[in-house]
Amino acid sequence: MKISCDVIRDLLPLYVDEVLSNDSKTLVDEHIEECENCSEELKKLSVDETYINTVNNENKSIYESLNRIRKRISLKIQLTILISVIFTAIVAVGAWDYYDNHRIYMPYKEAKIKWVKDSMQTSEKYRDVDRVISSDGKTLILVLNRTHRTNNDSIYSEQVIWKGPNREYSYEDEKGEEKLADIEEVYYMSSDAWERYKEREVLIYNIPQDEFNLERYKREFNVVKRKSKLIWTKSNGFIG
Repeated sequence: MKISCDVIRDLLPLYVDEVLSNDSKTLVDEHIEECENCSEELKKLSVDETYINTVNNENKSIYESLNRIRKRISLKIQLTILISVIFTAIVAVGAWDYYDNHRIYMPYKEAKIKWVKDSMQTSEKYRDVDRVISSDGKTLILVLNRTHRTNNDSIYSEQVIWKGPNREYSYEDEKGEEKLADIEEVYYMSSDAWERYKEREVLIYNIPQDEFNLERYKREFNVVKRKSKLIWTKSNGFIG
């Protein structure tokens, strides 16, 4: 039975896609060997199919490339966000630490120190008081300081910063033994002395026990004393 060209041409797309049965494929093969027109049509379909596959492969390659680029960009964005979060956290912690802990020197005029009932007091906002005593227990150096937080958050209140000569003021001597100080003069630390004291951290609250550090302590104490303001003496009382 002779098969018409129309039937063969209907089968050609299936032939190109290789989905025909063996018998149908044999019929198409026999026909295109004898029919030049159908053979040319098969060639066209084969070329079109090759082109489509090529385009599909190219599109797939482009898609895969774009997908890889998207993943790299996404990773960079994630890393950027992570670094930004870490940096912001570090800055925030540093800023809070500076706000909460950084000590600010208070000049004598701002300290508002006065003598009340045999004691030295201040009415300035809440502040910390540093007290440094000479190794012989006769000289006391005071300095008031505050942080940004205490400066902004605290209210005014009276505070005793030295109980005065009629109160016992104990300290440890170079041997670590507790002694009562016999204060003869009190100084208020200057800004220059504060910078020296704060940066070098040589002056301490307890007098050193070993001889080497004791001599160093005495030298530093005398430097700070010379730079500071005398505000009280045992003979003249509060000078201010």
